[in-house]
Amino acid sequence: MRNTMNQLVRYKAFQKLTISYFLLVLLTVSLLSGVLFYLFSRSAVKEIDRNSKAMLSQITYASDVVYNQVMTIGNALLIQREIISFLNDTTENKINNYRIFQQMSQITSIYPYIHSIGIYRPSTGTTVDTAGLPFDSSLTALSAERYMEFYPRSLTIAGRNNDDPLQLLTFLLYPDFSFQTSDNPLIYINVEEKSILTTIRKISKADAASNVFVINDEGKVISHTDSNLFLEDLSKEQYVQQILNQDKKENSFTANIHNKKHLVTYVKSEKMDWYFVSVSPYSGLISNIDRLRSVTLLVTAGIVLTGLLISIFLTKSIYSPLSTLFEKIMPGTNVPASGSPFIDEYKIMAEVFHSLEERDKSMQFVISSSSRTIRELYLHSLLQGHPLEYSVPSELIRDIDEEVSGPYFCVLVFKINELELAKGRMDAEQRPLLRFALGNIAKEMLGHIGACDYLNIGENETAAILQCAKNQTPEELKPALRNIQSFLNRYFKVTVSIGVGDISCGRNNIPSSYTSAQQYVKYRMIYGKESILDAIATRPHMMTALSYPSAYEKKLIDAVQSGKPEPIQDAIGQFTEQISNGSINQVITYSIQLMLSLLKHFEYLQHVPDSNFNEYLVAVTDIESAEHLTEIKDIFQRYCYNICALIEEKNLWMNAQKHNVIIEKVQNYIQEHYAQPNLSLELVSNIAGLSPSYLGKLFKGATRQSFSEYLNHTRLEKAKNLLASTHETAAKISESVGMYNITYFSTLFKKKYGLTPSAYREQEALKSPDSAGED
Repeated sequence: MRNTMNQLVRYKAFQKLTISYFLLVLLTVSLLSGVLFYLFSRSAVKEIDRNSKAMLSQITYASDVVYNQVMTIGNALLIQREIISFLNDTTENKINNYRIFQQMSQITSIYPYIHSIGIYRPSTGTTVDTAGLPFDSSLTALSAERYMEFYPRSLTIAGRNNDDPLQLLTFLLYPDFSFQTSDNPLIYINVEEKSILTTIRKISKADAASNVFVINDEGKVISHTDSNLFLEDLSKEQYVQQILNQDKKENSFTANIHNKKHLVTYVKSEKMDWYFVSVSPYSGLISNIDRLRSVTLLVTAGIVLTGLLISIFLTKSIYSPLSTLFEKIMPGTNVPASGSPFIDEYKIMAEVFHSLEERDKSMQFVISSSSRTIRELYLHSLLQGHPLEYSVPSELIRDIDEEVSGPYFCVLVFKINELELAKGRMDAEQRPLLRFALGNIAKEMLGHIGACDYLNIGENETAAILQCAKNQTPEELKPALRNIQSFLNRYFKVTVSIGVGDISCGRNNIPSSYTSAQQYVKYRMIYGKESILDAIATRPHMMTALSYPSAYEKKLIDAVQSGKPEPIQDAIGQFTEQISNGSINQVITYSIQLMLSLLKHFEYLQHVPDSNFNEYLVAVTDIESAEHLTEIKDIFQRYCYNICALIEEKNLWMNAQKHNVIIEKVQNYIQEHYAQPNLSLELVSNIAGLSPSYLGKLFKGATRQSFSEYLNHTRLEKAKNLLASTHETAAKISESVGMYNITYFSTLFKKKYGLTPSAYREQEALKSPDSAGED
């Protein structure tokens, strides 16, 4: 015992085990005691509630009997000839009234709970009442919705009932209900509220603390153990609102009334829409509940103390293996290193096991990574049809073969369309994430068809190896692939074309399925983005014997030579439409052949300075990498439009060369015939064979001068040389150069050189002696 107490004081694990067992015992005993006490009290309350419902059901039944008897009385009255005669009479007859009175009195004497029966005839204002009660005019003001209506009321009559009001439950019967007007006769049967109360008291055995009453569907009191509450409106009470809002025939619930918990039980009468309610204080349901609670707590405390001792001895027996293990791990540990009086065995062992666990995790991570890498390499080798290049344990290969057992396989090739454009929208780190997401989505959506392995093949190509149970493509495959395409387009804004390979039997034939899938997915060029291509979709193209459309090539060449965009577009559309019926290899080959034909036919344009042979090479490269026919159309259009531009440029260049020869001839003609006074643009244009306006435009474009400006410049230059080298007069020189107006000559000369002809000659004469002296 001393050793046990020593362990309890020093060792934390022993302390925790003891406390845990003690708390377990405490919690179990407390929970068990609480549950048993709760079940007992709940069972008692249910029993009381059941008795209350049975009592209220009996009262309801009695009320329904009253209702049925009232209906029987009313129907009995209506089949008697005297009653019918009375209702239909329009004159007063005291004898008939007395007979009616006797008949109704006989009925009243049979049913003691009926206070009185009365008939009211509005045609004569006659009322016959067995109790001699005056007619209450408020009864005719009611709007009848049924053959019989119920109307609780309080009637005060002088000299009766000690001048206290009569509390009546009046049943109104309308004989002519279907033809109801304001003057229809009325039969009423008065039942005293006391009779209902008497029935409740006879049936109910509840004590004085219980409160039993009847309310209608509006919450008004029909009968109550407290007579002062007759016709009291209780609809504002919360528990009454809960009763009226529940669409149940009977129910019970607890409610807080006047700050005290009460059990409310009710039963509904369907025929009369009455609610028979019992309200009992919750504290009075079980009289000895407090004593029972005290005894339960004492018994629980005794069991808990006994459980404490049991916990200590139970801990000792369970702690023995842990103590032995601790001594083996940490032999000779009697005092903790930290100097604390407590030894935490769990902490010490946790540190030891943690180091071992870290070593194990690192090994597991290495093994897991290696296994994934080996699996990917093995699956790649299956796709390519080559043996695995690395030495791998046979156990791993056997495990992979068991997982990839088939027996049938279908390789799916996913081509990410327009990945070059997608690169512009995402970083380099995000593109592997896109392929990773594609793999996860494919595995999830194809998992219900069969086991699926996903592999990255290239920048925009991935593959999936799908295992199938039958030698046919699963029917649910295409809908699943459509879901993959829709998901990627919706969340990643990327379109994917999918090639579905042929079903192959055995792992050795997987390469043939992969090759067929690669070939099929190329037909996305014809069928467009987000296409799913298999043997059925591509067979018509492979079976078609398509020859090169030379007629459309010639049509395109003619359209390019015309230089008009519309014929070029039409010819390109017809050519691409024709080649789209063939295989994908024919589409690429014929497209490149068309480019080569265009290059050869317009080879003469390579001499144009702006021509570039690299454009042909770029166009061919673009055709080989195109993903859709529209891209090939665009390549054709760009290349053809470039050829049109070169043709136009060559024509302009040739025209320019031809015009330069004409301008040179005109300049030479001016230099030779400038002295002719009748030399003009019209004369020269006749010689050149062009119109004067067109020649003038060409001349100014080439020389930056008009014809007249160039002619005057030539004449003035000749005149300037003659002024400096001869002694002829200015007038003579002017005539010699073709200008016979000396004034016009002098004006042009001064405007051009800033001096008059005579001043220029003097200036040149002064320069001559200086020049001679220098020599």
